Amino acid sequence: MAIEKIEQFPGSMDYTLLIEARSELITARNLLESRWQIWNSIYWKRSNAATKRSIQAKLEGLAFDALTGVLNAGKLLNRYVDTVGILDENAPLWSEIINCLSNAYRWISRDYYYDCSCKQLKLSIDLEST
Repeated sequence: MAIEKIEQFPGSMDYTLLIEARSELITARNLLESRWQIWNSIYWKRSNAATKRSIQAKLEGLAFDALTGVLNAGKLLNRYVDTVGILDENAPLWSEIINCLSNAYRWISRDYYYDCSCKQLKLSIDLEST
């Protein structure tokens, strides 16, 4: 939904920050679609433990990267506001964009909490050991 709202925003194809934010959101959506397809493509009860671990690691990475994409889009949109500003007539549409982005972040954080936190924990452990 935020992707469509950004496309409706005046000048959305003129400013690189808006183009990049839209691109980040499209990537996040594609990652979540891939995660859903992978999740539904295997028989969890019949799969061996190695396959389950491998698939789970991939699912964790996809969810974490999708959440990161939403966060990056938010940062890019913040930079856009700091650089260009928002006119009063565009404020309602801008509020809808921010609301959609906030909802996407909350939804991914809630529904894929385990995946995102596992990936984050693994990244923290890897960084500490180097």
